Amino acid sequence: MFSLSKGEVVGVDIGHYYTKVVDIVDKKGVFVLKHAFKEFTPQDVITSEGVDEIVLGDFLKSIFSQHGVKSRSVAVALSSSFVITKTLTMPLVADEEVDQAVMWEAEQYAPVSMEDVNVSYQILDKNEEKNEMTVLLALTKKEIVDTYIKAFNRAKLKVKIVDVDVFSIYNAYEINNKDALNKHIAFVDMGYSSTKLLFVKKGVPIFSRYMDFNFASLINEAVDVLSLKKEEIGILLSKKQQDEKKESLINFLNDKLIALYTQIQNSVTFYMNNILSVEEPIEEVVLVGVLGSLYENLNIEIMQEFFKSDITRFNPFDVVSKEGSGESIDETTPDISPFYCIASGLALRSVAK
Repeated sequence: MFSLSKGEVVGVDIGHYYTKVVDIVDKKGVFVLKHAFKEFTPQDVITSEGVDEIVLGDFLKSIFSQHGVKSRSVAVALSSSFVITKTLTMPLVADEEVDQAVMWEAEQYAPVSMEDVNVSYQILDKNEEKNEMTVLLALTKKEIVDTYIKAFNRAKLKVKIVDVDVFSIYNAYEINNKDALNKHIAFVDMGYSSTKLLFVKKGVPIFSRYMDFNFASLINEAVDVLSLKKEEIGILLSKKQQDEKKESLINFLNDKLIALYTQIQNSVTFYMNNILSVEEPIEEVVLVGVLGSLYENLNIEIMQEFFKSDITRFNPFDVVSKEGSGESIDETTPDISPFYCIASGLALRSVAK
């Protein structure tokens, strides 16, 4: 959201556990996947003030070289925890007055002095009958964005787009789903260090929430309770056949996830009662990240009871051609592709108009 530029870009999603990279090019109107890969993010590279510029820069240079990514232009997503986002209804003003009107609104939400904040906005809708417009506002500290840009510069990469992780998820979903603009949807992205929620109504992001519930804690508890080794957990979850160890792990995870569903249910209640102007049921809860990957092992019936909605996942690579994508083809399967929703949404920013 903080900068836009024409031309193809490589989507880079820097997570606490994995860094995901997606390279999609437009070949005569066909989106073609060139690269999709993930590598373990260096420990503690993400800090409270952004990222460690030196460690991240050297890491990015290494993985781009290792996987043969030639493009130097990138799009990167900031964690929701770094960004204040607001969907505002404002009086409709002339085009030349929009910047000033939005900046006045932004000043009310800025965490520090306005001169130390990056402000970006997108006009989502103009209603001339009601004389109002809907604006998506995003603010973050300049010093946070600067750490990312310096890290990419160190890797000889040029940041063309800076987005917010949850908005990138919706971008990937919208491009892959023709009916997205007609739906009222909640996205749930559970990652290694947090869970993010995004509520979108007919193409307009209405409300997002960042929660501390995370997969790392579940893994640590599973190691203690089930007497497993950490390295066993990924192997067990990726196994197609069921055995006693995998069944115990899946049952454990489903039991523990009840606490997450309760937190999400509370967020839904808050959203319905305090954010929506007209209460409408959420038609679909879309699982991405870890939950999307685990979809086949989750107790979907319990989730449906909690949310009274359809529970789905989506493959962000459905819209692209995989022909000739080489090593990336394994990453496009339904069980792995949910990890790439953010990176794919970033990569599609410039090629999908």
